[in-house]
Amino acid sequence: MTASDYLKTGGKVSLGFGAMRLPGADETAKMVDAYLESGGNYFDTAYIYTGSEELLKKVLVKRHPRESYVIADKMPPWEIKTPKDRDRVFNEQLRRTGLEYFDYYLVHSLSDGAEQSTEDSEIFPYVLEQKKKGLIKHVGFSFHGTTAYLERLLKRHPEMEFVQLQLNYIDILRGPAGEWQELAIKYNKPIIVMEPIKGGSLANLPAPAEKLMKSHAPERSPASWALQYAANLKGVTCVLSGMSSLAHVKDNLQTFESLKPMTETETEILEKVMGEMSKVASIACTACKYCHSDCPLGIDIASCFSLYNELKRGAAEWNRSMMYRAIPEGKRASDCTSCGKCVSHCPQGIDIPRELVTVNKTFS
Repeated sequence: MTASDYLKTGGKVSLGFGAMRLPGADETAKMVDAYLESGGNYFDTAYIYTGSEELLKKVLVKRHPRESYVIADKMPPWEIKTPKDRDRVFNEQLRRTGLEYFDYYLVHSLSDGAEQSTEDSEIFPYVLEQKKKGLIKHVGFSFHGTTAYLERLLKRHPEMEFVQLQLNYIDILRGPAGEWQELAIKYNKPIIVMEPIKGGSLANLPAPAEKLMKSHAPERSPASWALQYAANLKGVTCVLSGMSSLAHVKDNLQTFESLKPMTETETEILEKVMGEMSKVASIACTACKYCHSDCPLGIDIASCFSLYNELKRGAAEWNRSMMYRAIPEGKRASDCTSCGKCVSHCPQGIDIPRELVTVNKTFS
């Protein structure tokens, strides 16, 4: 069975369950059950998704037959300093998830700045070795870099069976993601889409942008537009959605149950939506929190950026200071010393210290 065979249901693009931003155990269990009952089976987690692997063990692995689901996990290259670290991380992931093997396993979040260190740590040969042992069924990588680096990876590692790319209507129509998609197709690699809703930003649009969508389809959510767009991209086999409530699961499932190609009118509306979004100054943070592990002060970077974006999208002005006080003292933008240690791990290439200065000026 090939990598893409797992992902498609009846030849159609499947909805993947992204487990980065999960709620409590009770709510997550309801989400998992609803997703499985719909016919979904693909769960995506990672070593650095705090508590995610353990929670999936509790609500999925211990409660459902092994043949009813597939799990993808990932090894972060930045955690690998010595050969022993590879075994440490991998074995810890098996323990956390309670699994005997991973259906999918990815080298996580590859970017240009870590190209040499990733090769030096020999993660690619390591994951292939685990595949030979039967501990991994399919190997691939997730990517956040330049087009040139992606092509080097695809040439250098033809043994990789699939790629996970950030594809959404913003990054395709306004950024380089279309080039990444074309390369994956050129090298015959099935695409798993991550961030189709761009960290939730395409579900929480500025009021004028959402009004454009509602005028065409009042019953549909902005998130459904983003998922529909991603699912219709050529080469895509699975679209991950980082669902964090049962309502998200139900809305996403409804989108995939009635999935249709984008019409010319809908594509035109998306162009207008992007025009409205461009009028609102915001920070392109997807709340992945990869940067958090590098901050020596423990600043809550994702929350700082989220509150800033919320304000720029039209949150009540009087609520400005109240929102900022939601972040504990010592973890606010004002506490940043601009050491820059966070920057290298940002998949979106954000100049985090500079943006934290902007946030601080806005909320101070």
